[in-house]
Amino acid sequence: MHIHVPKPIHGWKQFFNEVAVISVGIGIALTGEQLLERWHEREQSEKSLEAIQDEIALNLGKMRSRLETDECIAKRLDEIAAYVEASSSAPRKRPSWVGRPQVWNMQTSAVEAARSYGSLTVMQRPEQMAIASTYASMARFAEWQEEEQLAWSRLRSITEDRDLTDSDLSDLRHAIQRARYTAWSLRADATQALRDAAPLHVVPEKVTNGSQSVCVPMDTPFEEAVRKSGTADIGEPR
Repeated sequence: MHIHVPKPIHGWKQFFNEVAVISVGIGIALTGEQLLERWHEREQSEKSLEAIQDEIALNLGKMRSRLETDECIAKRLDEIAAYVEASSSAPRKRPSWVGRPQVWNMQTSAVEAARSYGSLTVMQRPEQMAIASTYASMARFAEWQEEEQLAWSRLRSITEDRDLTDSDLSDLRHAIQRARYTAWSLRADATQALRDAAPLHVVPEKVTNGSQSVCVPMDTPFEEAVRKSGTADIGEPR
């Protein structure tokens, strides 16, 4: 067995040459490690962006579906307002149906995962800004939906078998105005989200139609109206 004894370094020149070789080797190793790490980060960022684009496409599809029922919502609110004002002077035949606008859940799992991975910070700034503004509009959209449903739950009280008091009429007028304002806010946020998502080149996904209950005529019997709403599996609130 041969043992090679390290040779002594002769002179400062040879010493600095050895240090330079070692430093270059360490630098190359660190640079390679950093490049590999950046490649992994970029790969994860691209996967996260694809997931976010799919999520936004689904949410935008739901919002666009909402916009397609705006005409029915506006008509129904006008019908309720006419009934309320007519009832203030003389009793009227109660409607058997009011319905409600569809409620859509806004998905956020993809963007939340990207935040936890740190993938958003690796994306280009225009992408980051588009994602942030689009999800902000979606968050407001979700909040307005909750407000809207509270207003419509009050409006459905006109189908109850009792006379409307002056207090009832006042509450109903307030609920109508609240429902009109939330409908406008939802339309504004949906339109804004579609604009904000443009830099991401997202095409809204075609979603299955939600509840069409707000489009069903008000003289439709309850059970028949539920069937026409397309939600017979979960029913509709009274």
